[in-house]
Amino acid sequence: MLPKLETERLVLREVRMEDGPALQAFQNCESQWRHQAIEPAEFADGTLRVHRYMEHRGPDNARRIFVYVATLKSDGKLMGQVSLQRAHPAIAHLGLSVDKRYFGKGYATEMADRLLGFGFDHVSVHRIAADVAVENTPCIKVLERIGMSREGVARDCIFAQGKWWTEAKYAILEGERT
Repeated sequence: MLPKLETERLVLREVRMEDGPALQAFQNCESQWRHQAIEPAEFADGTLRVHRYMEHRGPDNARRIFVYVATLKSDGKLMGQVSLQRAHPAIAHLGLSVDKRYFGKGYATEMADRLLGFGFDHVSVHRIAADVAVENTPCIKVLERIGMSREGVARDCIFAQGKWWTEAKYAILEGERT
């Protein structure tokens, strides 16, 4: 079981099977996948996605995937998801999504920044990276706000939704976080 994490306005807790329908409700829509190099069908079944996380997360002492849902402290509503996935014992990749009803309110920044702290302080990674479609301006702004540096661009690196996607590569190293 992952520790509960908090921010000023949010509680982040490990995803549970019963979160599947709530995740599906906000992630299975165009606002979630239109700027992501992913097939929309990946968001079609939230419960199946949670099951896959549980199945592939790894044992506690060698956990590979850390998936949190974010709920509002004010009313307990699930409004987002944030995750770290280890590619190496000291390197992880950040992922996040926010219900469109909460876009533009700073929640994505809050979630992502808190998970960076968790990754560096508790998972003991040295590097946290994120890949983002160059069209995804809101996500790029979040990554830059939390101190991640743009390291480059991979042109036409993923084929999804019938087209080639170019992704910007971002990362932050242990000790760079302010």
